[in-house]
Amino acid sequence: MMKILKTGLLLSALSIFLLSCKTSAQSSTIQSVTYSETFGRGGATSVTATKDSLEASARGGKMSEFPSFKKKMSSKDWQKLISGLDISLLEATKSGERRGLYDGSDEIFRIKTSEKEYEFYNVPAESAGYKQLEQLKKALNNLVSQNKQ
Repeated sequence: MMKILKTGLLLSALSIFLLSCKTSAQSSTIQSVTYSETFGRGGATSVTATKDSLEASARGGKMSEFPSFKKKMSSKDWQKLISGLDISLLEATKSGERRGLYDGSDEIFRIKTSEKEYEFYNVPAESAGYKQLEQLKKALNNLVSQNKQ
């Protein structure tokens, strides 16, 4: 009888431990990624991707070359897009100085997870997440160019 109680207690403790543990992938599922570029008074462009859609928009200035659309996102493209993002590296990423306040241009990244929303302005090359954000920007721009009307 005592052996059964000890085994049950041990299994219960192990179950609680396993259920309370979350991997970073479980606890922070990426829901959307956005890359925006502002050009002071010259306008702005923005690309937002979610698991089901890709949306590009431009406003102001001479943005006629930048397409504006909303299309369905394939799960293959979505997985390819987010596979290079490491949430723990985003935690260590620092924004640079905002230039838009002085009519300069800004690069803005927004990454929304189920747990938190990250926003970065003009990330310096020496910052932890710079390379992965640059890859994200290239991937989003490639998707936009593939979906031009």
